[in-house]
Amino acid sequence: MNHLRYIALGFITASLLIPAHAADKSKKPTAKPYPLSKCVVSDEKLGSMGEPFVFTHEGREVKLCCKSCEKDFKKDATKFAKKIDDAAKLVKAYPLQTCLVSDEKFGGDMGEPYVFIHEGREIRLCCEACMKDFKKSEAKFIKKWDAAAKKAR
Repeated sequence: MNHLRYIALGFITASLLIPAHAADKSKKPTAKPYPLSKCVVSDEKLGSMGEPFVFTHEGREVKLCCKSCEKDFKKDATKFAKKIDDAAKLVKAYPLQTCLVSDEKFGGDMGEPYVFIHEGREIRLCCEACMKDFKKSEAKFIKKWDAAAKKAR
């Protein structure tokens, strides 16, 4: 009778572990960061109407000034996606191998870097928590980014 308990416990444990393991393998790739500082639909500056409405469309991040722009985006998604893709081609690549804020190497315990576009530059941070420091001293970090890009040439 005791053996049956152990067998049942084994099955329960296995059933709990299998879905978690399967979820790890099915992680979706990160969407390409949104390259514009304005809403692709209305041309309003992002943040001018509160928090931007953010979603993913065909592997790319889309940021709209408000939720109501979503229906216009969906009406002509191809046109707006092209506008986003054209802007993405102009983004300057990240010139460092470390976090712009903490100088930590990417990967390891921190996982994938937090990537976004700021003023036409790709920014990579070791984690989203570094965003607070970036926002506090944007000019300082942009100067550091520009110096690294100049050195890389």
